[in-house]
Amino acid sequence: MFNLFKKSEFEIISQKIKNKNHKIIEALNKNEFKNFFKLKEKEQKEKLRKIIEELSGLDFVQVFGYSFHFKDIPMFTYNLHIKENDYLLVVWGKDDFLGFQCDYFLSENVFRLTLKNSEEVKEDEEDFKNLIGEETFNITRKIAKTSFEVTKKAKELHKEMIGTMYLNEFSYNERKKNPLKVI
Repeated sequence: MFNLFKKSEFEIISQKIKNKNHKIIEALNKNEFKNFFKLKEKEQKEKLRKIIEELSGLDFVQVFGYSFHFKDIPMFTYNLHIKENDYLLVVWGKDDFLGFQCDYFLSENVFRLTLKNSEEVKEDEEDFKNLIGEETFNITRKIAKTSFEVTKKAKELHKEMIGTMYLNEFSYNERKKNPLKVI
């Protein structure tokens, strides 16, 4: 029998992303982050590694920021970019969710959901072509049907997340806990 109350794939994924985002942000709230930034670089990395691993994060590495993913949502990559007294948490989709992105800005204390526009898709395509060469790009495109277009699933997930009060509710509740000071 068909269950009318069964959650859609997008509701489930949306909830998982929200849950991971909240746990990371709770662990790196403004007060904790001030203390975190006082640590030496090696201590910072270990503290972050511990936070991510406690959340079941996998493949924690540092390149331009810290990158990791989660076993229960492997189609998304997380990046944590840290600079003095601030950070940016980025969740971006890959494969079936290509083009989806969710950012959290500590300094602004807000989330931003975006889908790539056609100009960004074209730019990604050109960057990839320049990286591997035009001939290899054309062969790859024919064989693997490589696409940089925003996927239908990315659009559906974006619609699911933006269609809720998630962004406004979270930002409002966080502002009550950690009010932003306007200078």
